[in-house]
Amino acid sequence: MKTLRNPAVTAALLVAVAGCSTPTPPADESGGPAPLKSHDRADRVAMPEMAGERVDGDGRVSLTELRGKVVVVNAWASWCGPCRVEAPGLSRVHEELRDEGLRVVGVNADVSVGDARAFEKDAELVYPSLHDPQGRQLLRLPAGVVNTTGYPFTIIVDTEGRLASTRIGAIGEAELKRLVTPLLPA
Repeated sequence: MKTLRNPAVTAALLVAVAGCSTPTPPADESGGPAPLKSHDRADRVAMPEMAGERVDGDGRVSLTELRGKVVVVNAWASWCGPCRVEAPGLSRVHEELRDEGLRVVGVNADVSVGDARAFEKDAELVYPSLHDPQGRQLLRLPAGVVNTTGYPFTIIVDTEGRLASTRIGAIGEAELKRLVTPLLPA
């Protein structure tokens, strides 16, 4: 039997086998799954800076430059089925609430920027995404915020740059609007 000795190949195979789902989400107080975590204003922690080259090659994007806006950070990969399902809704919410102070920013995990660009084109994304093939941007998140090994997940950042809520798994338009609307500037 042949064994794999290249860690990068082994890691890629594990990702392919695991797909884009996360392990069992954290449990809530009743013992049921808790894919959504909302944080009271007093308990919110600062969102670390995430900045880098855009997937589409059209410059850079920085969360710090978006301070004063509600920012939806969505981690995705082109090979992730649920990511493909939620992407059009994220674009619609971005467009609908843009004038009210909302921005969506993707963080893409694809090794191939070409695959990521093809996804953006196919999904007709209207928001920018950072290309983060080694997960360096996501590793800046505070421990326990989300499981960064499964996709998709979404982080909602308030106007002060603090973590307001997190969602493990795909997020629908209605849920996203329900979470961001109270955070939008008056």
